[in-house]
Amino acid sequence: MERDDARRANHKKAVEAIRHSEKPTSMTIEEWKSIDEIARSTIRMHLAENVYFSMAKETTTFKLWEKLQAVYEKQSSSSKPILIRKLFNMKMRETAPTTSHINTFSWVLSELSSQEINFEEEVKALALLSSLPASWEVFCTTFTNSCPKLNLEETIGQVLPEDIRRKSMGLTIDESTEAHNWTESTDWSN
Repeated sequence: MERDDARRANHKKAVEAIRHSEKPTSMTIEEWKSIDEIARSTIRMHLAENVYFSMAKETTTFKLWEKLQAVYEKQSSSSKPILIRKLFNMKMRETAPTTSHINTFSWVLSELSSQEINFEEEVKALALLSSLPASWEVFCTTFTNSCPKLNLEETIGQVLPEDIRRKSMGLTIDESTEAHNWTESTDWSN
């Protein structure tokens, strides 16, 4: 327990080294240099080799962090169109695990949100529903018609049990697609 408390205290100090270019008044110079070195070496330890060498000359954690931010913020701003395209062109394959698809979908939304691109809950929910395979069309239509205001959390909360229901029924992709196509192609006017 004490060991964890000491680690948390050191972690807090390391975060301070990233946030401040100067020593906090609560630390001695030796303590500051030690914490700064620990924080800097921890960051470097997690860098790819090609990135490590371009960052090796930085003498403080603060300067190292600023340089990393400058490099990666430029890259992330150029990835905005890629992420938007990925979100709106995402289509779950019939045989793909639904949970994996939802996780990928959520990851893309999270990445966009970190770049300050946010969507209304209803748009997120509709984007998820439209990314489901054709065999889910009846479910999507029924669900959207039964909800006055869609949100992503509730939509996921309905998609996952539907996926379990489909699997438990042993409904194959061909059967669900055939059933869907049969109801579309059947002439009920006779």
